[in-house]
Amino acid sequence: MRDNFDNRLFKMAKREQMILPGELEEEIDESLRRLTAKGIAKSRKKKRMNFRRSLILAAALASFFSITAVAAAGALKQRMDAMNKEKLEEYFAQIHSSFMGADNYNRSYTDEERERMDELRISYEEQGLFPNGELTMLDEAEDYKGKNVAFFKKTSTFFFPEKEMSDEELLQIIDFYAKREYSLRKMNEMIAAGETDFPKEAKPQVPSEVTDSSVLNSSAVFQPEQALTIAYTGDLSLEAVAAGTDCILLAGRNTIHRMETGSGDSALFYDGFDENTLITAMCQDGEGNVYAGLRKEISDEGWEVWLAVIDKNGSLLREIDMSDAIGGKEGRGNIRQMMADDSYLYLRGIGFSGADFLLIIDKEGNTVSRMTSRKYFADWIYGMCIGKDGKPYTVVSDENHRFGIAAINPEKGTLEEVYPAIVSGDTISLDLIGPGYDADFVLWGYSGSFSFNRNETAATQVTPVYEMPCPVEGSLRLVLPDGRFVFIHCTEYRSYTMKNGDEGHERIPEKTYFYYLPGIRNS
Repeated sequence: MRDNFDNRLFKMAKREQMILPGELEEEIDESLRRLTAKGIAKSRKKKRMNFRRSLILAAALASFFSITAVAAAGALKQRMDAMNKEKLEEYFAQIHSSFMGADNYNRSYTDEERERMDELRISYEEQGLFPNGELTMLDEAEDYKGKNVAFFKKTSTFFFPEKEMSDEELLQIIDFYAKREYSLRKMNEMIAAGETDFPKEAKPQVPSEVTDSSVLNSSAVFQPEQALTIAYTGDLSLEAVAAGTDCILLAGRNTIHRMETGSGDSALFYDGFDENTLITAMCQDGEGNVYAGLRKEISDEGWEVWLAVIDKNGSLLREIDMSDAIGGKEGRGNIRQMMADDSYLYLRGIGFSGADFLLIIDKEGNTVSRMTSRKYFADWIYGMCIGKDGKPYTVVSDENHRFGIAAINPEKGTLEEVYPAIVSGDTISLDLIGPGYDADFVLWGYSGSFSFNRNETAATQVTPVYEMPCPVEGSLRLVLPDGRFVFIHCTEYRSYTMKNGDEGHERIPEKTYFYYLPGIRNS
């Protein structure tokens, strides 16, 4: 045990990169000579010497830890301050121009890497242990060849080698984080002080290649393996979108449009709502009827939740007050997701009284069942769909936050046919699920897109998140009946004044683009 204590102290000294002054080193040696001159038995001398030397070294380290900590802090500050304006702007632009709102990884850290990462971060911050090199910056994800660590700026993705990362590689990642955070803070200070302009490289990027809306007349629209980018030519500032049976439904603040798949333009479907109505979700049944979740503002402090039913020709059939079931009068409830089968509507959202899982109603608005589960959980953001077999399905997570899917029994309000933990443990949510083209289901979450068959135990990744064609944060998204994902991203917003006087922001229609992403695993 004493030898281990001795070894730990010397490791600490090495980590601190301490060089003892000559006078102190001589004092330690002299103390040891005095200790050994008192007739200590030779058989016990080594252990006693090591222990006493450890005590003396421990005292020396205690004296110098504060000195080295101050020195390390100064070295770290010098390292950050040494970045020139070009380097600061480079890190700053990466943060603002990335397609993603968070970092992504081609693989997870191993447990051993996480442990060393924590230790090295302390050494980096408190002892001035810096890497010899820097991360490799990639222009394209395909440029990564599997060696060392690299970073793809477009999608904020770290690429790690398959083998265990070295301390140097982990330090490069830590150094990157530190410089990026420092650059964000420093650039914001400089911009606020008028010392520099907002870098143009940091502004949202407009797609370099946009397919003209005339693509609707080509076969590309009907090929599920075809990726498309379509510029929106309609006039709606989009608030919500949904896949119809043969179209895409678009909602502005109080207006619903209908758009042909692959088109850039949209046509009015219904605009008879009050001006203070916000459309929060939509769906369409097999008969063509459209259902819309509404938030009707009744005061500066609250709103009512309603359900509108519009026939396939754009005529309002009825409105149903859902406030008591979803958040109460002047509450804070919202219908955020909807789907319909031949008999029922399935609603998910915020503020569902006693129905955190799912609310199932008939077409007249009568409650059929409220779903809860003791074993599984479903947040309002988790996807749901009508499968190829006509059954309703929902994404669920277990107590370990592993994501799977399950069929819904609407009459009983229970789950059945549960397929648990079908994606890896580091997958972040599954917000979309729909019928697949060459699989039973396609799914999308913040780790990318997947496909899944019910006879399988795990889903197959189709597109990793770092290959996304557009930014995910702030985008609207849906799944088409043919298994394609559609992401709607706007590169520029404009401000407006809300009823209560607050400033709101809305998407500028002419800065909005539709991205079609195949969900085929064998493409």
